[in-house]
Amino acid sequence: MTGSRFERSGERVLKALYRRVLLSSFGSGFVSPFISIYAAQLGATPTELGFVQAVNSVSPSIAQIPWGFVVDRVKRCTLFIALGTLLYGFILLLLIFASDMLSFILVVLSAYVLLAMAAPASNYLLGEYSSGSDRGRVMARLNAMASIGSMPATILSGYIIYRVGGSVGEMYRIPLILCFVFNLAAALAIFKVGEEPIRGFYSFSIRDWVKALKSNRYFKRLCILSTFQGFSMGLSWPLFTLTIVRVVRADMFQVSLLSVVSASTAIIVRRFTGRLADRAGRKPLIVLGRVGLFLIPLIYAIARSIYELIVVNFVIGILTAASDVALSAYLLDISPRGMRGSYTSLYNAIAGSSSFIGSTVGGYLLDQLTGLGYGFHEAMTIMYTVSIIGRLASGILYLTIEEPYKYPARFEEELKRIFEEELEAVEKRIVEYRRIEDEDLEWFEKLSGSKP
Repeated sequence: MTGSRFERSGERVLKALYRRVLLSSFGSGFVSPFISIYAAQLGATPTELGFVQAVNSVSPSIAQIPWGFVVDRVKRCTLFIALGTLLYGFILLLLIFASDMLSFILVVLSAYVLLAMAAPASNYLLGEYSSGSDRGRVMARLNAMASIGSMPATILSGYIIYRVGGSVGEMYRIPLILCFVFNLAAALAIFKVGEEPIRGFYSFSIRDWVKALKSNRYFKRLCILSTFQGFSMGLSWPLFTLTIVRVVRADMFQVSLLSVVSASTAIIVRRFTGRLADRAGRKPLIVLGRVGLFLIPLIYAIARSIYELIVVNFVIGILTAASDVALSAYLLDISPRGMRGSYTSLYNAIAGSSSFIGSTVGGYLLDQLTGLGYGFHEAMTIMYTVSIIGRLASGILYLTIEEPYKYPARFEEELKRIFEEELEAVEKRIVEYRRIEDEDLEWFEKLSGSKP
């Protein structure tokens, strides 16, 4: 493939990925933010809630391992992205008929396991059609498209659920149908792309899996750190839902607003994180985002109204925008070309497995503490404290990661430059606004003076 032809093909594929992310996130926004709330409304215990939260958040990551192997062997990326997106929306429709926790968990697990086939294929295409110098910007744009897509859907879904009322199944019927419709559209958007043969595709075997963990020091350290932090993060996941439902007693529309606060904040911050990651390196943003995660359970622990939860979701938006773009770009940087889908799947599975265990253990320990005679709020405080300490300690350890490349700017200098450029842009807008205002005033005075 010639260079110009490869560039045209890459531009076409990236545009298709943007469309797919926008449509799929819009569809998922109708259901995904409410999965744990849905389970709580069905009467889930803390242990069951911890398991549901783990399945909802982690099962796609763990399932990426086998799907990464399959994608590498079949060598068809767009097919797996389209199929995973379509099946995810279709399987979630079955939640309409779920009336107990077992059926609920099986449906959610199946949907996210099938969706997982899209991740290694998408990451491979991103690694193939982006370079180290612009990868941060591409990842930031994709994440922004996901946030832009999910926000209006989440608000609309929260309003629908709030207004419809009735049984749990009746409340979620319309959002589940809309989720399927838009994921179908997303699947068609990516499937219509004519896929060029991927260069350098490599089948990732179990032996390569072990070799990656032993010989690639960047990848090995990242996986070890994600194991510690994933567990401490998962410990507080079931507590968040219980705080929303039983402490704050937020209604469904308020729950949707929380997701919108975090997503909109992330969109604003991502205007700068992609550039920072490409110019000043991935590590500063990764460390900032990972260390700051302890603030989330800290604020949840003291939350007694929706206002504290709005604050914490504002914090979540900043931390998500800071670390996710940089971490995704870093992972592609340290993965060998031709094996990016498998490396990404392996990392997500390792990080996801520890989070899965942490969430399940968190719900179980909360049940045990209440069984030992602790009050609900006392037990919650104990578990939140453990998660805060674990998140802070594991986040600080990210200071030990190393960059595989040198970058042209220092983080502080680039951040200062961005701030100065934004300030200059604001000043120019003010000057332009005043100029237009003066012209309008002059025109009005002339018009007034011409009257008899």
